[in-house]
This record gives sequence, C-alpha cells and structure tokens, in this order.
Amino acid sequence: MSAATETPPVKFTITHHRQPQHTHEAFIDWIVKEHLPLAIPVFRKYGVIDYSLFVTPPSLNEGLKQEIGSFRPTWDFAECDCFIEYILPSAEIIKNIMSDPEWQVAIKDQDKWVDVPRALVSIGYSTTYFQRGKSLIHGEIVESPVGKGNT
Repeated sequence: MSAATETPPVKFTITHHRQPQHTHEAFIDWIVKEHLPLAIPVFRKYGVIDYSLFVTPPSLNEGLKQEIGSFRPTWDFAECDCFIEYILPSAEIIKNIMSDPEWQVAIKDQDKWVDVPRALVSIGYSTTYFQRGKSLIHGEIVESPVGKGNT
C-alpha cells in the first residue's frame, strides 16, 4: 500500500494600499474592526488555515529605507499599508471565497478604503527553515551551537 501524497497548503498574499483620504491607522482599524468580523465566518466556511495581517507603517518603511538604502541602492521598498497572508488547503479556495455572497458582504466597503488596482497578488508555498532561534532542515530541528558555550 502506498501512502497518498498530501498536497501542501498554499500561501496566498495580497498587498493593500489605502485610499489617499484615509490615514494608515484608520485603514488598518477598518480592516481589523469592520472587515475581519465579516470575513472570518467565510474563512471558517472554506477551511482557511491561517490569516495574518503584516502591517507596514510608512514610518518603519521610510526609516529602513534611510538606514539601509545606501547598502542596497537597487532595492525597491514596498509602499503598501499591509500584506494580507492566507494559508489555504488549496488554490481553488480563493475562487470559492471570492464567489461567495457572504464574501461580497465582507468586502462591501472595500472601494472606499482600498486602492484595489494597486494590489499585488502572489501564490505559492512557504517553507520555514529557521524558527524561534532554531534551524529547521527537512522537517528536523537542528540545534544551533550558539548559546551552548560556542559562539
């Protein structure tokens, strides 16, 4: 008997830029307090594994750009307000969510808040190789000699 090959979950990301009439803080507040309470039931319905909001305040981006921009002059620094990251059982879940009438309710105010044409979408697989101070190689934890008397 051969074990069925399990398809790894997919990571789906989308950047969001706020509409110019809103502050960064008000925009993130809208996502967390108004959009997410409507979106979470849809996530549950379709088995979304994880959802995270990677908030990118302009002050942090500008500070980083000034600090390391001279070391990496060819780098483009993201100017979006956030990256939304989903871990999904499969790519087809994206279409299922977007075509669900409940999702349409969850995004009803999107055009007032999000500069939708500027969104950048990506999909793929995520593999963690280093986590919480430990190296992860091929699913095995490899202890670092640092912190054990070696430097």
